[in-house]
Amino acid sequence: MTELPWLGATVVALVATLSVEHFLVHRQIVLPTLAFTSRLPFWMYAAMVVPELVVFFAAGYRLRTLLSLAMYAGVGGVVRSGFHYLLRLAHEPGHVASTDHISEFAMTTPLVAIGYLLVLAVAAWSGEDERRLAGDA
Repeated sequence: MTELPWLGATVVALVATLSVEHFLVHRQIVLPTLAFTSRLPFWMYAAMVVPELVVFFAAGYRLRTLLSLAMYAGVGGVVRSGFHYLLRLAHEPGHVASTDHISEFAMTTPLVAIGYLLVLAVAAWSGEDERRLAGDA
């Protein structure tokens, strides 16, 4: 139960990050660039992905158990997939509504959660090394 406020803060940070990624980077930078070229520069992809990875690295740095890593990754995957699902329902530019929303949600959520789990695990491992060096382990 002591983890829930931190998980809530991570969810709020993730939703804020996803909002900035979509409404600022995607709509204001990526979509206008696609009007001129079919290939986006790498930095645009990074600008849409790296901020959410930073959220999970910051969250994972203090985590110590595999269960908490899995919980954060699972909740993060569901939140991100749900956010993109809502964008499709709202007919946001660049988010074409597919005919089978459920299967797309079911396919992307585990993949996103695995990616988040990797970032969380690296962060937790980094935090553990630092705690061990400081004598707190």
